Amino acid sequence: MARTAHNSDIDGCGLTYSELQELWLGPCNGGSVFDTPEQLRDAWIRGRAVVMRLWARGGRRPQAWWCFEAPGLGLTWPGYDAEPAYLFERNVLEKTECEQLLAGWRRDFEDACLLEDAVARRKHLDWAGVPHSLRRQWQAARRRRVRQPAVPAALPEEAAATE
Repeated sequence: MARTAHNSDIDGCGLTYSELQELWLGPCNGGSVFDTPEQLRDAWIRGRAVVMRLWARGGRRPQAWWCFEAPGLGLTWPGYDAEPAYLFERNVLEKTECEQLLAGWRRDFEDACLLEDAVARRKHLDWAGVPHSLRRQWQAARRRRVRQPAVPAALPEEAAATE
């Protein structure tokens, strides 16, 4: 008979899957699985490591994080679409998470640059959630590259004459 593998941190936190799910997504339409705010806070304390390991990625944070930790950092939930850029611009994300987001946003920026229409470029960047600070930085760098005249390569005779 095959044995079911258990994840020790999930088992060890003492929370049910429904409780973990509420820490991740917030209460369902039927209401909270917790009877009091104190029970919710206690569940966050016990399950924080598990919830963050499972769902704090891609520039997103669990709803319990927004409830219990974000206010102490002066942050308020900006809405689902704006969450990654909001956390990025406030330096809240882990290094590897930032690197992954930057790579994706850079691809989206380069894709937008292929579009002829400025409105279409802006809509694409908005859809992709590229932070405005990065848009300004990358656009300025792109303008500098375009403005720089190409330096002609020296002919072999000219190179030898200058030596």
